[in-house]
Amino acid sequence: MARAPEGPSLTRVLDLLRAGMAVEDALRLVMMLILLRHEAEDTAQADENGYRPTDPPLAWQVVSRSDLSHPFSLEEAIGNGLSRWESDHHTRLDLEVPSLGRARAPQLAPLLELVATTPDPPALFDTCLEALTQTAGKGGQYFTPRGITSLLVDLMDPREGEGVYDPACGSGGFLLQSFAHVAAAGGRADQLALYGQDVDRASLQIAAMNLAVHGVEARLAGPGSTLLDDRFRQDSFDVVMVNPPFNQTHWDDAHQVSYDPRWIYGAPPAGNANFAWVQHGVSKMSASGRAAVLLPTGAASGARPAERDIRARLVEADVLSCVVELPAGLIPHVRNAVSLWLFSRSKQAHRVWGNSDRRGQFLLIDARDSVVSGGRGRRALSPEASTRIAATFASWRGAEIPGSPPGPHPERYEDVPGWCRSVSTADIAALEYDVLPTRHTGTPTATSEPGARAERVVSLTEELYEHFEMSHRLECELRDLLGPL
Repeated sequence: MARAPEGPSLTRVLDLLRAGMAVEDALRLVMMLILLRHEAEDTAQADENGYRPTDPPLAWQVVSRSDLSHPFSLEEAIGNGLSRWESDHHTRLDLEVPSLGRARAPQLAPLLELVATTPDPPALFDTCLEALTQTAGKGGQYFTPRGITSLLVDLMDPREGEGVYDPACGSGGFLLQSFAHVAAAGGRADQLALYGQDVDRASLQIAAMNLAVHGVEARLAGPGSTLLDDRFRQDSFDVVMVNPPFNQTHWDDAHQVSYDPRWIYGAPPAGNANFAWVQHGVSKMSASGRAAVLLPTGAASGARPAERDIRARLVEADVLSCVVELPAGLIPHVRNAVSLWLFSRSKQAHRVWGNSDRRGQFLLIDARDSVVSGGRGRRALSPEASTRIAATFASWRGAEIPGSPPGPHPERYEDVPGWCRSVSTADIAALEYDVLPTRHTGTPTATSEPGARAERVVSLTEELYEHFEMSHRLECELRDLLGPL
């Protein structure tokens, strides 16, 4: 029996469109078509069940039947469908269709066939988003990799009925993963209140489409800088998660927020926004809230007086709970090693925190060696490492280990040389408020099994780049300290 021909692949579609548009535009075009197909199917299902007495949108039907010999008519049909979608969902993101003027029917037909025949539109959208991250990231725009997103959400453990906020939401990954996390735990994920803001209109457009295609509702604000124009100024949240731009310079050249009430731990340096993002996240925590912020590892030990003083006040105020040092190269096109900072409004024993009172104590985890190769030079945090980090943080708090059967006796926490150590305020103060885990955790008691030679070379290369970055940072700090001679 003859085998049925396979439909076009995403790679094939992108290759065909490449002659007429940039690959980033081609990926966004695929995403827009997935959204229109999803909206048509979702509305048709709602009408069938009697939820909405309106006519289903015709956009997808019009698009799928367009005369491809006239690409402008297809472009117009897609634009009209997106405008209708924005109107129905009360959003004004001005989704702009990439120009199809140079495209021809043989290029467009496989595109429509791909979207029409894919059995899992959300999965195709995810593939497009991953490809966009790898491509657009080269220009400085990137979205948080899925492994890091899952780790942060597991550590924050959002629960039904809570408010989750991302002030630099990008593609909406933290919000979407929070929804999935609650659903996987058997909670009513639709009871989550999800909020996001971003400075970049294109990112907000992708976030809105991403959430819609996966059936998740969220309130998105922007475009606008969260640090300069907080659109949720009066709100606080149970969970705050953010992967901000690292070492952001010129973020407040006009001194708009020099005396902002968020800077209760000290005014952040005008030339580096790292601790502006930290203090913004902390300021947004509710009475029992928690926050997670990704930062370049240099922020944990930088010698600039302003940053060191803010670190000291965060430690003394006891809002910092944990710092996790992660491997370099986890975020596409960013050479900086990454550290994950966790904050909590209260470290006393309570329902959300756990059974252990950790006031005046801090958990430091060194997970630098927990990297695996993702192919094509990509690096990722190993699943085992993610599980171990989440389990270590949970046991330190006296909370249930993620994924373990519920019970009244969580695993007891113990320091592990080279991996984790629980330290006091005095311990950190003795090192001039350096919270870099490698300064505290010591060396492993046993040598771990060496990886493959090629992986070891990659690891050492990334470590060398990390030292270059730190050397440059220290040079800048010394110049600031010494001043003009």
